[in-house]
Amino acid sequence: MRRRFEQLVDAHGPRLRHLALALLRRSDEADDVVQDTLIKLWDRLESIETGSELPWLLTCTRNACLDRLRGRTRTRGVLLKLIGERDAADEAPAGPADLAESDRRRRTLREAVARMPEPGRSLLILRDLQDIDVATTARTLALSENQVKVYTFRARRALRRLLEEELHEQVA
Repeated sequence: MRRRFEQLVDAHGPRLRHLALALLRRSDEADDVVQDTLIKLWDRLESIETGSELPWLLTCTRNACLDRLRGRTRTRGVLLKLIGERDAADEAPAGPADLAESDRRRRTLREAVARMPEPGRSLLILRDLQDIDVATTARTLALSENQVKVYTFRARRALRRLLEEELHEQVA
């Protein structure tokens, strides 16, 4: 049991932290959520079917993050921002102006995703940022695979509209 647990932590720990950090935007809270999720995994490991660990872990992590977000009180309400890490394969901007434009675009994208309602926001994070397959995403969010496909399509379309509105407002 211990070996299986260690293998799961090694295989999925970074993905869980990325999800928690993307939803919570605070590394201390993300670390706490992942630790709590891993404690639950240890406690329930024998009852979790082999091969279904990742959806279980993602569901636990997401639900814990959503619980924390519901508990936050701010004057403007709950504000989710996705992390804007650059992919190592991305080319570096040519100069300061390009860097500023790239930062502005990432900030605009993060803010637009933050305004997305659930489950759209989680679908965009899981499918597009974490590259989780449809079947795993469906089990994680308790949706059918067809719902994942349709809702992801709708979330992307809604995100595109939000970004176009932002661009239009910036030009005007």
